[in-house]
Amino acid sequence: MTTEELERDLMTLAGPRPDDERARLTIRATLVEQIGARPQHRRRSRLALGAAAVAAAALGAAILGLVGSAGPSADAAILAGVSRVLSPPPDLIVHVHETGQVDGAPVSAEWWQETNAPYAMRLIKSNGDYVGEGSADGTTTSRYDAATNTISERPSSGSDTTLIDPIETVRAALQNGTAQVSGTVTIDGRSLYKIELPNGVVGYFDRTDYRPAYLDNPQGDGSIVRTRVLTYEELPLTPQNEQLVSLTAQHPDARVETSPAPPDKRG
Repeated sequence: MTTEELERDLMTLAGPRPDDERARLTIRATLVEQIGARPQHRRRSRLALGAAAVAAAALGAAILGLVGSAGPSADAAILAGVSRVLSPPPDLIVHVHETGQVDGAPVSAEWWQETNAPYAMRLIKSNGDYVGEGSADGTTTSRYDAATNTISERPSSGSDTTLIDPIETVRAALQNGTAQVSGTVTIDGRSLYKIELPNGVVGYFDRTDYRPAYLDNPQGDGSIVRTRVLTYEELPLTPQNEQLVSLTAQHPDARVETSPAPPDKRG
């Protein structure tokens, strides 16, 4: 291929086409999603000579025009990445651990939850000196009392156990299109996407893998409680890991007490 033929072909590729707009949006969204995960390497710049260099520059300009600057499509790619992380596939157990402070007292929530219906889960919550632990599997709700080493069980009033707030709040906003990207921020030296929800909750997500890092939760008195997501991981749904959602498996020596189902208030 001669230099003139190469130049002609490159200029032809760089020319406008009817589907450029669709390609522009696709390329932009893909690059914005992937470029953050690529390591940046410095490369020596080299001089390009001849007519082919001019054609290549024209093609490069055309590609930059397709990519453009960050905008609605970039935001859509970010929201899609976060939504994928917060909507894991079946046959997994999601493990989440959050910590924060309320009125100077440490608070935390840690839970394990299956991604298959009825979404069996076990939750440990603490607020200052209080620690509570419970579980639900769609048919039975259980609570553990460490003081008496007792597990209290009763039939659930509902058929399924829903996924847990505040992660569920973020997930729902992503799915119904009401979450909005508000740029990037740096917290404790970590670069994060900032995503606002319509109910006032603000989530901060890692720019590399989209995992949640912090959540700002508005309180009734106008204050904001920031929780830090220490752990967000997906575990395989093995028999051993299934024990993570079971109170009796975690406290095999506890006494188990059963009680009747609560009255149905739906009337």
